[in-house]
Amino acid sequence: MKYAIPISNDKLCNHYSKAPQFLVFDDVTKQEKTIDLISSEKSKSCGKRTQLLSLLTTHNVNAVIIKNIGEAMLTSLFNQGIKVFTLTRGVDIHALDFSQLVPVEDLSYAKPSVNKRNKVHTCCEGKQTGSAFKWEPKESRLDAKTLRNLRSIHKIHL
Repeated sequence: MKYAIPISNDKLCNHYSKAPQFLVFDDVTKQEKTIDLISSEKSKSCGKRTQLLSLLTTHNVNAVIIKNIGEAMLTSLFNQGIKVFTLTRGVDIHALDFSQLVPVEDLSYAKPSVNKRNKVHTCCEGKQTGSAFKWEPKESRLDAKTLRNLRSIHKIHL
């Protein structure tokens, strides 16, 4: 299996999406390769997720090893069928014992993004995204007819 490990200064990076490098490791051939991520204007926002998923596809990665990760990125990994694992603190990434990996199997492991909560992005393929819209349950949204009726009842004029 091929693993991608986000690293900073040759140690497991605290946050998956903010890693300056990735170590791609093949546990069968024992080959490892360090990949520097190219920082661009696009990679500072939604493009970063696309860049990381592209890296995983290019290198035929089956799994990632993380410390911390955001909801959106973890969702993307799950949607791509990539297995996600975490390590105990202080483990040497160049001498991994794969039996120590702990599988991450649901979104409850992810950290909600405080910065994305009220932010609206328009960079993702022209679609408007933002957690204020994305994570809100559909049942709590009012349709146009209901809004008109409420405005009428409460005499609200826009």
